[in-house]
Amino acid sequence: MPGHTRSFTLALFLDTWNEATVRRVKEQLGLSVLYCTIDTITRERYAELCQAGYDDVVPYPPAPDYVRHWERKADEDQGRVTLESLVSRPRKSSYTDFRETKPFEHLSIAPRRAKVICVTGVKGGVGKTTLSALMASALMVKGRRVVLAELDPNGNLAGLFRTDRTVTADRFETLPDALTDPELEQNMMRTAGGWWLIPKGERPLGLSRDGAERLIHLTGQYADYVVLDTHASQLISTVVALQEADVVLGVTTPDRTTWTDLRPFLQQGERPAYLILNRVRERPRRAADIVAFLEREIGYRVVGVVREDDGMYKRVQQGLAPMGSRKTNAEIQRILRAVSVLDTSTKSK
Repeated sequence: MPGHTRSFTLALFLDTWNEATVRRVKEQLGLSVLYCTIDTITRERYAELCQAGYDDVVPYPPAPDYVRHWERKADEDQGRVTLESLVSRPRKSSYTDFRETKPFEHLSIAPRRAKVICVTGVKGGVGKTTLSALMASALMVKGRRVVLAELDPNGNLAGLFRTDRTVTADRFETLPDALTDPELEQNMMRTAGGWWLIPKGERPLGLSRDGAERLIHLTGQYADYVVLDTHASQLISTVVALQEADVVLGVTTPDRTTWTDLRPFLQQGERPAYLILNRVRERPRRAADIVAFLEREIGYRVVGVVREDDGMYKRVQQGLAPMGSRKTNAEIQRILRAVSVLDTSTKSK
């Protein structure tokens, strides 16, 4: 624009350029040059890019706070930054230093903040997804962060809440192992209830071990509670969830086919596992007999009996978000207290 001078302080490359171009931008324009990518970068590739002239490699989307560390302001006398002045200045902190962990490497050993709950089962149609959503709502109290992640490639959480999958779990296959809170939030969807949703991706067999571990790792450092809705099979993401969760909740129904192979399935994890008898229409005495049978034959404690909630399913059929009845919500909270997830003094919003 005539009469308007605009100064640039940073160059962000979204694709690999030749080394001469990168160095020309740095030397002639006096800019910091960052390489931004959605791909997983090996240590060898990281070193190659830095040798080619890039000041650092950052994930997409980049963290604004970190990028600003690389902005170079023009010299007041000359109106531009000289190469000599750049060399004489203190060395910038690297992305590694900023994150306190090496970028794009295996998971760091930073302690987990969240209580991770794995909701699983050996057969579809038992109500795992609905229970997971109700649990996320029950855990969402003032000041708490709750993430519900859909590890079931056949799931439909986004459809359940009538929202488009603008982001999916697939992103966690390529994200770095350390993110700021704003960066992680760009890879999740905020629901009307205030909790965060990570819907399924497009991978037909779900996340890889690395992707599932990274999802649990990143959300575990961010949230107070992470609920994992898993697939009813031996998919690797389900196995990882069973092994990484603090609490495992096996969902079954009065239908005997939902009990098949449940014990060896739950034994894949080393954490405490419990059972939930869901979608119950039987009379209390009959339901009690089923509970006694499950505890005797399966060998796990039944911590909750959730009766069929016709009103909730009618809401879903009408295109409304699932909302349990007062009795259903009370039972969900009782379950969470029974497995020491929800404190006895905690009240829902």
